Amino acid sequence: MSSALNKVSPPELEKLAEYVSKVVSKESGNVLGLGQRSMVISRMTKRLLDLGGFSVEEYMMYLEKNFKSELAVLTGSLTTHHTFFFREFSHFEYLLKNIDPIIKRVQARGERTLNILSAACSRGHEVYSLATFFKHHLTMLYPEMNFKITGIDIDQESVKFAQNGVYPFREVIGIPKVYLEGNWQRGTAEIADYAKIKSHIREHCHFFDENFLTSDLSRHNKKYDIIFCRNVFIYFDNLTIQNACLQFKKILHKDALFITGVSESLKDIVNLKFHSFGSNIYSFDLPVKLVDGPSVVGTKGALARPVETKKKVIRMLCVDDSPSILKILTKVFTSDPDFELVGTAMNGILAQEFLKNNKVDAMTLDIHMPEMDGVEYLKKNFGPNHPLVVMVSSASREDSTFALKALQHGASDFVEKPALDNMAERSEEIKMKIKSGYFSKVITTTTFETEFKNDFKIKEYEKKARILFANFSDIERINKIIGDLKSDQPPFFIIFEGNGNFMEVISSKVSTHNNFIVKNFEQANGNFKANCIYLCDFKKDFPGVSKFIESKVASVSVLGGITKFAEQKIIQLKNVQLLLDDVDWQNKDLRKMSTDIFPWTSFGHVGTEYLAKK
Repeated sequence: MSSALNKVSPPELEKLAEYVSKVVSKESGNVLGLGQRSMVISRMTKRLLDLGGFSVEEYMMYLEKNFKSELAVLTGSLTTHHTFFFREFSHFEYLLKNIDPIIKRVQARGERTLNILSAACSRGHEVYSLATFFKHHLTMLYPEMNFKITGIDIDQESVKFAQNGVYPFREVIGIPKVYLEGNWQRGTAEIADYAKIKSHIREHCHFFDENFLTSDLSRHNKKYDIIFCRNVFIYFDNLTIQNACLQFKKILHKDALFITGVSESLKDIVNLKFHSFGSNIYSFDLPVKLVDGPSVVGTKGALARPVETKKKVIRMLCVDDSPSILKILTKVFTSDPDFELVGTAMNGILAQEFLKNNKVDAMTLDIHMPEMDGVEYLKKNFGPNHPLVVMVSSASREDSTFALKALQHGASDFVEKPALDNMAERSEEIKMKIKSGYFSKVITTTTFETEFKNDFKIKEYEKKARILFANFSDIERINKIIGDLKSDQPPFFIIFEGNGNFMEVISSKVSTHNNFIVKNFEQANGNFKANCIYLCDFKKDFPGVSKFIESKVASVSVLGGITKFAEQKIIQLKNVQLLLDDVDWQNKDLRKMSTDIFPWTSFGHVGTEYLAKK
């Protein structure tokens, strides 16, 4: 056997990828053409390495001897498994609006169990989303009804993952709070980064590996009220999609629903009769009256445009002191017909004034803002008739000082905004959590968060440091940042550029509350201690500061703009968290190098969380 994969030539890998693509396409229905060739080559390269550095010839012999088991490995490796909880939330919204006719059809058959199939369920995100969704709404609306959800997938490893029901905490925390609470248990200690679905949800869910293209699903003698087959048809040709739909039709009850991904229309499928209810929701039988309007008949590729009925839009107010965040939120809500943006506000005071004269259904609310922050706003204003509030903040959801207090004082949910450059990616989560809270009309408890709250206390001060670049005109903001530091801190250097002649005046104005000791840089004689603030002149003291933090974990913040010379010096700092103020005049090169860009009001807690976790 070959000992090194570098003996495999590119042409050999190309031929192997072409052959494997054909085999897997035939087995799974996934079209693996030239557009997917680089992906196949990459994953086959890894597979050869995993087997000990096989040559192509050796691998072909191995494949021939172990065809069935190896085909399962290849199919799992080459089919896409990207998914997340409550993906394409419009389908869940539709089910909630139509839950009455759906349940009444089940009861008309004399049954008390709603049966749902999740085809191509991948790692179970869709199944557990459906389970927590129906557990919540059936308990409230139809407590006499039961439900069962079956998940099938061609990949055996994905099915095992789903059966285990354990997911990274970062994935689980994106679930709308109304479906999160009481259904998940987070790990502790070394498994604190994971959460597990609870048994009262798991008992409704069943998984097994099956290829719905090659097996007869009707042999199980079970029919379903809803089938989800989402984000898999995009890999199939039209004939394969048609055959799959005919297979699913056999196991659907009369007037049952068949749901595909939002980009997977059946309009081009020849010889397939169906009725569309919009949002890629179909029935293969006679149309039934549903909330979203009359159905539309489709056959032989003909699909008329559905008749639109007037929707209830959610009137939004966005409250944030970051101009960039407000710009992004404005785009998020003005581009979605389900929402109407009626106003924005830069702090809590402006928000409460706006609400006196304007009708608002829901609002996003930041935590750290000048004049009146988000927690103060909720304490003063939240009540039974207040609009729904979803926090959109740079604070961690686990932060007991800020985030948990916001939830305890009335916020229905929380979305973390880690940085401006990926804020757009959070737009779907923001809209989903607003809709789930708005439509459910339920205020939930905060047990999931409070059980695992985190005070983010910094340890090992001698290995860490904080740096803040500022100007004499920033004294008020500097004191506010210092005032936000609730726990012990490592040495804190505040560096002033061009203010060397004013250091005594600056020293008299920098706040000494919170038990911090304020000193000039040279007074320390290189002996820098925790809970001490060191005032530094950039020109004279920066070389000493940069040398001190060379071996330290450091959080560096920059208030406003700085000179080009200072910018180049900061860029040279290695392995630091670099936080920039969200202002238009911020240095462009520095923006490219930054870790995050926030309003300055977030510097205190974001830096503390970073230093606490490192």
